[in-house]
Amino acid sequence: MTQAQMKANIAKVEVACNSCGSTETSFITNGEEHEYDNTTSDVFNVVQCTKCGLIYLNPRPDVSELKTIYPANYYAYSLQDKNVEAENKSSLLYRARKFVYMSRLTKALDLCRPAALLKVLDVGCADGRALTWYKNVEKYKVETYGVDFDPIAVAKARAAGHTVYQGRFEDVDIEDRAFDLVVATHVIEHVADPKGFAARAFAVLRPGGVFLCETPNAGSFDAKMFGQQHWGGYHFPRHWVLYNPESIAAMARSVGFEVESINYHPAPAFWNWTCHSIIKSWAKGKSEKDAAEIKKMADSVFPPVDFQQNNLKNLFFVSAFTALDIGIKLLTGSTSNMAVVLRRPDQS
Repeated sequence: MTQAQMKANIAKVEVACNSCGSTETSFITNGEEHEYDNTTSDVFNVVQCTKCGLIYLNPRPDVSELKTIYPANYYAYSLQDKNVEAENKSSLLYRARKFVYMSRLTKALDLCRPAALLKVLDVGCADGRALTWYKNVEKYKVETYGVDFDPIAVAKARAAGHTVYQGRFEDVDIEDRAFDLVVATHVIEHVADPKGFAARAFAVLRPGGVFLCETPNAGSFDAKMFGQQHWGGYHFPRHWVLYNPESIAAMARSVGFEVESINYHPAPAFWNWTCHSIIKSWAKGKSEKDAAEIKKMADSVFPPVDFQQNNLKNLFFVSAFTALDIGIKLLTGSTSNMAVVLRRPDQS
């Protein structure tokens, strides 16, 4: 698609701080879509609440524009298809990713109270990739549920054998106190009311249940280094609220959760998007021909959508970015990817 097919002046809404309700902010930066060429060409402001420090997009896209900013080719909607394709290949990158993911999923299930059957709800399940892998954890018997608003992704997840609710987590009819584990992997930063989202997770968990919330860390080294425009964690215009460890802990406690731990994992996708943004920015002020060549180079070296493909180039960069994040964690204690373990108290 071409830039002419990008939608301009999409519906937006002015918002207050979701954590404390203040409207007093300081400007951090602005940015625009650089990963897809069939969403919107609008520029968006990133601000920080001067009262509690929460970072968010303001104004942000209205929820009526979800189909605009999440196009049919959004990368998360076809991860399961790519996995099926890759499983038939002796891909080192696929095997490495699967080992890392399965280790994390097993550790997530280890957090649950002992039970003959664990009920897991994946919010923002897309096509059900993670749910399929939860079912494959040999150590536990798992019953899998998901939520997603994209009908095609929901159909794929259901076809893979999962019970999936179509719609926004805040709106769908799910039984309270039903789940042992609720997982939201890089979802809470996408929603209009993350505090309400967390409260909803609290409601559907059994007492003692765990909400595992993975989200960008706006207090990380690379967020600070590239935060003036190019940090991949902005994911313009899809990340609406960005937390640091202090702000997400405060929000979680405000809805009743106990903060059990905050762990940090490598985030090669953020580095990929950061590098893509930097290279693509070189096109500004260039001739149409030169700009097209620069964009082509950015998309080829750091593909914003197909970075999940299991090829040698992606293996190299994923390995390099993972090693970089491991080094940064050793030096600073964190990365730009937080896995926050929140527990609903046993007596609640």
